[in-house]
Amino acid sequence: MSTTQPSDRSASEQRHDELLQHIGGVLLDAAPDGFRRIDLLVRMTVAVQDATLKVYMPDRGTPEVVPPEGLIAAFQELRQVLYQPGRGTWFSARCVVNAPARIDVTYNVDHDPGFDPPVPAADFARDLQVFPRDEAYLPDWLRAKLVEASTGPGRADLEHAGPKDASTEEQNT
Repeated sequence: MSTTQPSDRSASEQRHDELLQHIGGVLLDAAPDGFRRIDLLVRMTVAVQDATLKVYMPDRGTPEVVPPEGLIAAFQELRQVLYQPGRGTWFSARCVVNAPARIDVTYNVDHDPGFDPPVPAADFARDLQVFPRDEAYLPDWLRAKLVEASTGPGRADLEHAGPKDASTEEQNT
């Protein structure tokens, strides 16, 4: 019987909560006084990070607010904390703060994060090298990205990113 599993899990959950408190505090500090809602969309792979921040005021105005320093690093760590071996981690997260300070976060683990502009397929393959997924947890869109990455330039770097096909094995012999 192992006693390390439960304590590891609670440490992970504790770190998740700490990161969310930090993120919430950073967002509250960045928002103008009297805001109604903060809406942050983060899209991420290990190679690409994108954050879109919108703040809504009671008069329905949306003043421009730049995502604060340290926000991306906190979300990068959240990807690590929430990684489940074989299952993967999230590609996008939406964080909504409703005044005065209620924070809700949702994580997208299975759907194309919809980078705009789109990122190279190789970026998703690299992501799977760091956060591997079992075959059962590769959605069709991600499987298509892996095929695209394996047939494009830089293919040798991505050899272990996902399922190999027979042609890859033949080229290595």
